[in-house]
Amino acid sequence: MAGSGVLAKVAGAVGGKTAAAVAAGVVVVAGVAGAGVWWTSQGPEPVVVVQRSTSVSVPAGAEQLTVAGCLPHETALGGGYAIAGSGFATNSRFIGGAWLASAFNPGDGASTLTSYALCVNAKVEMLGGLDFHWQAHAFRDRGNKMTGGRDGEIHDLTTAGPYEKVARDATAAPSCQGGFTAVATEFRSERTVQGRPVAPVPLDWMAPGAAFPKDWSPTPGWSVSVNPGTELSSVPYPLSDSDSAVRRTRIVDPQPPQANFAVGTRPVCVKVKDLSVVTAQAPVAAGGSAEVTVRCPKGRLLLGGGFVFPAINETGALEHPERYFGDGWLFASTDGPAAAGTPSGRAVREWHVTGVNQQQPGGLYHNSVWIEHSDRETSTGRGYFDARAHGGDDQLLRPVAIPAEQPMTAAAVCATIDAKATSPSKGPSPTAVGRPDLPSVPGVTDPSVPASGPPSASASPSPSQSAGHSAPPSAGSPNSPSPGRPTSGGNPQPSASTPQQPQPPAVSIRQPGSGGQLRRGCEESFAASARTRPGDRPLTDPQYTAWQLKGPNGPVAVGAGPSGGFVVPLLPDGTYPLVFTATDPDSGLTASAQVSVRITGCIR
Repeated sequence: MAGSGVLAKVAGAVGGKTAAAVAAGVVVVAGVAGAGVWWTSQGPEPVVVVQRSTSVSVPAGAEQLTVAGCLPHETALGGGYAIAGSGFATNSRFIGGAWLASAFNPGDGASTLTSYALCVNAKVEMLGGLDFHWQAHAFRDRGNKMTGGRDGEIHDLTTAGPYEKVARDATAAPSCQGGFTAVATEFRSERTVQGRPVAPVPLDWMAPGAAFPKDWSPTPGWSVSVNPGTELSSVPYPLSDSDSAVRRTRIVDPQPPQANFAVGTRPVCVKVKDLSVVTAQAPVAAGGSAEVTVRCPKGRLLLGGGFVFPAINETGALEHPERYFGDGWLFASTDGPAAAGTPSGRAVREWHVTGVNQQQPGGLYHNSVWIEHSDRETSTGRGYFDARAHGGDDQLLRPVAIPAEQPMTAAAVCATIDAKATSPSKGPSPTAVGRPDLPSVPGVTDPSVPASGPPSASASPSPSQSAGHSAPPSAGSPNSPSPGRPTSGGNPQPSASTPQQPQPPAVSIRQPGSGGQLRRGCEESFAASARTRPGDRPLTDPQYTAWQLKGPNGPVAVGAGPSGGFVVPLLPDGTYPLVFTATDPDSGLTASAQVSVRITGCIR
């Protein structure tokens, strides 16, 4: 059984009172005749998924990122994020072999962002070469919007203009092909329309299709949705009658910057076996929060997870309400493979999701339909969408109340991996033998070892005669190697020289150059080199390389690894030192390189 300990008798029988000593995997039993030597075998290493995490403070009104990496013998399967305090994630994705998470904090006090990398000690087969071409938009309008009829055509940003092509395509559906399975989804901040201002909004779902209610009929693979950021017009418009008025929405122009936010998504595609999706659900009160925990079945690994947190009353009916920016947000921040604050490196047992319902309890949706200066008998006049009346005699034609609570579903992706476990490098392995070398045990003869002398010889071999243990030559003896002196039967040895002392790595930044420009909120290319001294080995492990910008409130993490595309932190316009640091894992010595760069405004 994997991971179990096995005792195997090498020779002799154990009886009576015995004593045991364990050293280097060998149990030596002595004390009576018949005692022997036993050895322990741990069996094959188990394949296990662990979480490795890093945390960073996110100031009020700012965005920050942090990167968590796996150990050299591990493979990153995906990751997650947790936010202690106000805020929500704006990026959650691979960056090289590590996992990057960034979060925006709209609150008044600092929050803490934790990024988790899910790491497995096995070489798994993953599908590469995919891009973030599945996009989810915060701009949307009713899917069943009426643009014609007796009141004439509706002309707004959903029927003409830069948002026309995205209004009915707000949900992303990343999926895998070729026998690979999506165990997670990455996402990164983007804009819907270039040249218009943008501000982030949170996701309201990101989960595999099996996590959704059956009547939703989601597309195969995963589904990702961003909270609506669209603003409806509260300006009255003519109505010949009130029939289907709720489907005659008007979109204002210009839209708030939240409507221009989008996320590009990309599936994490892995070859797995015995896949299952486990879900758990809990209600989240309006204005409150709740946590949901999911566990995988015994014998299956937790490879990823997600959440479904839509407004459940917004689905199904022909005239169901649609949330808009002024109504408050529902969102969930995945707590990653372990609860926030759990030490890095622990085995993954559960998937946690914390949901925050920022709807206002007892309020009305902004898209409640009002008739201006109307009476209850005729319901005619001019209509508008708002959460309150404009005048004392306006009629609320269709009140759409915010529910007291909304259900949230947490989903865990569980499967097995058909691969052998990998172990950390520990230097050269000892030569494998069929039986352990036997130490000298006074008073005990190993009957499996032929006697080296005549029958009258002592039954207890001296240490120099023990099988497999020849004493090393003493210094200065004829068989001892010394500078300039040949060993027995060997070639002359070169004179010993003083070994080179370790030095800090040789570090340089290639991109961006000094005076280069970086666009905050956008992904930019970074490249540097770091090599050990002595040895001139490249340092490429993200654990030992890091990029930072020296901001006005202290260092701000940018990314890890000598090269890659990193999201530029949201720092004010200005010139800042960019620092690349590398550490030699063997010597622990660190070196840095620095250039000055200019931060300018831009989100995709």
